[in-house]
Amino acid sequence: MFIKINFKYSLKIILVFFMLIILTFSLSGCTSRQSINDLAYAIAIGLDVGTSNELKLTLQISKTQSSSSSSGSSQSSDTLVNSVECSSIASGLNFFNSYLGKEVNLSHCKVIVFSQTLAEKGISTYLYTLANNIQIHAEANIIICKTTSEEFLKNSNPILENLSAKYFEITSSSSQYTGYTDSVSFGEFFSYYTDTFQESYAILGGINSNTTTEDTIKNLENSDKELSEYISPTSSDDMYLSSEIPATSNVSIDAMGLAVFNSDKLVGELNGLETICHMIVTNKLNRCIIRIPSPINIDDYLDLNVRLVTKPKIKVTLLNNTPFIEVSVKVNARIHSVSEDSNNMNSKNKKEIENCLNKYLERNIKNYLYKTAKEFGSDISGFGKHAACNFLTWDDWITYNWNHNYSNSFFSVHVDSYLKSGYLLLDS
Repeated sequence: MFIKINFKYSLKIILVFFMLIILTFSLSGCTSRQSINDLAYAIAIGLDVGTSNELKLTLQISKTQSSSSSSGSSQSSDTLVNSVECSSIASGLNFFNSYLGKEVNLSHCKVIVFSQTLAEKGISTYLYTLANNIQIHAEANIIICKTTSEEFLKNSNPILENLSAKYFEITSSSSQYTGYTDSVSFGEFFSYYTDTFQESYAILGGINSNTTTEDTIKNLENSDKELSEYISPTSSDDMYLSSEIPATSNVSIDAMGLAVFNSDKLVGELNGLETICHMIVTNKLNRCIIRIPSPINIDDYLDLNVRLVTKPKIKVTLLNNTPFIEVSVKVNARIHSVSEDSNNMNSKNKKEIENCLNKYLERNIKNYLYKTAKEFGSDISGFGKHAACNFLTWDDWITYNWNHNYSNSFFSVHVDSYLKSGYLLLDS
C-alpha cells in the first residue's frame, strides 16, 4: 500500500515539472515574436540598372493597415511602390528598413521583375542572391519587362481584383487558356539557368500603350514572309509582343510572349504565336485559339480551338556530331468561327482544313525552333534531356556542351490534327 501511494505522488511531481518547463519556454518565445504591424510585406520586387548606383531596387509593398473596404480600382488603395538606388539587393533592403520604420519581409512576394536593360547585361548575381534568401518562394513568377521595373510596378492596376497580390497570382495563369505566355516560376528559371540540358526563359511583360503603332504593324508584316502561303501576318492576332496589344482598357500592364535567355543574359523575345509553338513542343499547352485561312472559302478565316492529344514525341540524333531533332505532334481542333452557310464538316472539307492546320503548325513550329537555335542559340525547349541518351558517360555529355552545340541543330516537324465539329452547331 505504501509503495503504490509513493508511485502516484512521484508521477504527479514529474507531470508538474514538465508543465513548468513547457510554460517557461512558451512564455520566453513570445518576447521575440514580431507582430504583423512590425513588418512591411513586399508583394513584388523590381530590379533596374541604377543611375547613381549599380542597382535600382523597387518594392511594391502591401498596406497592412488599409481598410478592406477600399476601392479596388486604384492600385494605391492597397499597395505603395518605392525605389532606392543601391549597390546590392541586401543594401537596398537595409535602406528600406531604415526609412520605412518596419522590417521588409519577402515571404509574400508574388513576382520578381527584371528590366530588359538589366537582363541584357546579365542577372546571375541577383539570381544567386535571391535564391539564397529563405523568404523568397520558388513559386514567385519571373517577368522581364520592356520598360523599367519601377514603371511596370507603378502601372500594375488590378481592375478585377481588390488585392494586388491576388492580381499577380492570376495574371500568369492566362497561359492556361491563351497559350500566349508561360507561367515561369523563380524555381524553374533558376533550375534551367544552372542546368546543362536547357536554357532559361521568362514571362515577357510590358505596359499597354492602348494603341497600335506604325512600327508594330511593320513588325507584324515583316515577322515571317514565308508564312504568306498559309496566313497573312497582318490578320493574325497572335503575332504581337507584350506592350503591343491593340487594346483600349484600364489595364495598364500585359503579359504576352516570352523572354529568351542564353546563360544569364536576355538574347531575344518570342511573340504570341511563337509562344504557342513553344507550349506545344514542351507539352504545356492546355488550349489556345489559332486563326488560319479557310481552304474552303477564299478570303475567309477559321478560328480553331486547339488542344494537345498526347505528349509530343521527340527524338534527338547526332549526325556527324550535329543534332538532328524530330518532333511529332498530335492535336485536336474545334471550329469556333461558324457562318450561316458554313459547310466545313463534310468529309472532303474536313480533310482540307486538317491539312491546312497541319501545314500551318508545322511551318510555325519549325520557324520557332530555328529561331531559338540559329538566332538565339538557346534551347528553351529542353531537347537536351533527349539528346543526353546519345552519350555513355556524364563527362562525355559535359564535354559536348549541349547549350553551345544546339545552335547547329536542324529540325523535322510533323503535325497530325483531328478536326471536331463546332460546340453547338454541326455536331459530328
